[in-house]
Amino acid sequence: MSQKGAYSAIEIDDDELQFQSFASSSNSPSASGNISSSSSTPQPRPTGFGVAGTFDPHRSIQDQTLAKPIWSVEYYSKFFDVDTAQVMERCLASVIPKENFLDIMSGSPDLYGPFWIATTVVFVLFVTSSIVESINAYIDSVPYSYDIGQLTFAFGTIYTYAFLVPAGIWGATKYFGCQPDLLEMLALYGYGLFIWIPVAVLTILPSDWLRWGLVVVGGGASGLFLVRNMYPVLARAEAQTSKIILILVIVLHAVLSLTLKYKFFAYSAVIGQPATPTQPENPSS
Repeated sequence: MSQKGAYSAIEIDDDELQFQSFASSSNSPSASGNISSSSSTPQPRPTGFGVAGTFDPHRSIQDQTLAKPIWSVEYYSKFFDVDTAQVMERCLASVIPKENFLDIMSGSPDLYGPFWIATTVVFVLFVTSSIVESINAYIDSVPYSYDIGQLTFAFGTIYTYAFLVPAGIWGATKYFGCQPDLLEMLALYGYGLFIWIPVAVLTILPSDWLRWGLVVVGGGASGLFLVRNMYPVLARAEAQTSKIILILVIVLHAVLSLTLKYKFFAYSAVIGQPATPTQPENPSS
């Protein structure tokens, strides 16, 4: 058929063909063959990982854990739902603060980074102090045995500072109406410990002045990181109350820095003095 339009044969009667057009003037196809849009035309479904209603692995895990009881392991899985890139970004942001750390977390604080950072700091402190003490024992030609008490002390100190201290600060700020977030507080203290990993490694160098400098740099950087990110939360309370809590945060951080210096970074490699040979006694005549 050479005519344009849509036709369909619907009836054959007495050798006469009747045709009926189903094309309308308002919704007729154009000459180019394009189909015009209509309200009844089904729209394609949006695609992509960032579109609501599509597959989102993070949202799927969080939605599944909402219905879990608080005493179940599945309930806490949402607090560990981060990847390596996110953890590394947050670790670097704690050392080189270019922007507010809470903005970097984007309302999704985690416990994965704080837990493993605190655990790493514990073992690095124990290993580095044991290495230097073993070197001292070798130089002095004395036997050396590992002090497991060092590991226990490091474990108690770091885990107390990483989890119990922020929980206490959170309770104090919440009591005075600051409305903080417990997970964000734990994340701040946990990621703030990251700088002590390279500091502990560098304190192996046999220079007490260098160790003091590293402790000052590490303590100052991590303390500034805490104060900078906690001040907007503390500012919601009264001026006097916020100052007291801020001073408490600084004092506790200074106590941690000095504890690490005198308990783990106070060693020094000293070469033992050779024993003075004794003169043989002359036999009495």
